[in-house]
Amino acid sequence: MPYCYFIFLLHFLQCNGQTSSDSIIKITVPQVIAHAGKSAVIYVYVVVKEGYHIQANKVDDEFIIPTTLDINADKIIITGKQVFPAGKKFKLEGTSDYLFVYDGKFKITIPFKAREKIQRGIYTLDAKLHYQACDDKTCFFPKTIDFSIVVKVI
Repeated sequence: MPYCYFIFLLHFLQCNGQTSSDSIIKITVPQVIAHAGKSAVIYVYVVVKEGYHIQANKVDDEFIIPTTLDINADKIIITGKQVFPAGKKFKLEGTSDYLFVYDGKFKITIPFKAREKIQRGIYTLDAKLHYQACDDKTCFFPKTIDFSIVVKVI
């Protein structure tokens, strides 16, 4: 039974949300349902290709590009503080310092409040994930991946 539920959930997320990807990152955002004037949460699911990692949101070195998320939503919602997971310690070959990174799968949580006077309907918010990917030996140039967040106001 749990396996069937997982397949159903995976199908639901893909059909009622948005998925974007590039060669290293895949982003999935399920459709968000909100009430005018009420709080809700956006979940951004990120998968990093095996063999790679991306820099965490909080970094200790000013020359490292942190992972950040921008949402263009001023007229529709008011976003709260984004919650990124804690980074994992990682050391590049040939260095003595640790980096804080994300690899595998992780989730970014964004609390928000729908505007009080917003009309019912479906809204698409433009978003961007900025990140710097690395493998075991090399860090690559920073990239930005564009994606959409669908908010249904009821």
